[in-house]
Amino acid sequence: MHTVAEAMTKSVVTVAPDASVTTAARIMRDTGISGLPVVDKHGKVVGILTEADLLHRAVLPDLTALEGRRTRHETPGSTVADLMSRQVVGVHKGDPLAKAARLMEKSRLRRLVVVGDDFTLEGIISRRDVVAALARSDREIEDEIRSGVIDEILGLRPDDFDVVVHEGIVLLAGTVADEREVVRLERLVGSILGVSRVDSKVTAAG
Repeated sequence: MHTVAEAMTKSVVTVAPDASVTTAARIMRDTGISGLPVVDKHGKVVGILTEADLLHRAVLPDLTALEGRRTRHETPGSTVADLMSRQVVGVHKGDPLAKAARLMEKSRLRRLVVVGDDFTLEGIISRRDVVAALARSDREIEDEIRSGVIDEILGLRPDDFDVVVHEGIVLLAGTVADEREVVRLERLVGSILGVSRVDSKVTAAG
């Protein structure tokens, strides 16, 4: 099983809730990042600020609507806390990568924060990170099948199996003890990140 920890970015650019909107905008511009986790002084994630949130601030309010304000210094959306989204979707490092992908798809999010049990920030994972993990080379996939599945999990000899990977499609042949082991091997290989299909000619000895 591949986990969030394998694909996440550990070095994360953050912003404080009391930082000015201008400061946050400059950080996004200078780093090329479209979303910033908002973190308090204890390292806990309290929100997310995105480009979309800043766009709302960029739309100037009707001047007539400001006439009734108590002071001329009172401006809407002047700090990160005023604009950030407080409903934050997070995952843990040990969560399956597939779970992160499902959450992004379901919630239509571009990124998820990776947090500890107390919601302290440990990293961030984006759609691009997931795509990069899926785009593993055929050689990496073959190595994992041989060493991770056949050797470590099943305790069999990798040299007893023919494993060919081409563009994520696995051609697999060999012999195992029984039909249950055939099914287990095929399922394990099919669950490997980057495998799109398994064409199996594995047979059972018994």
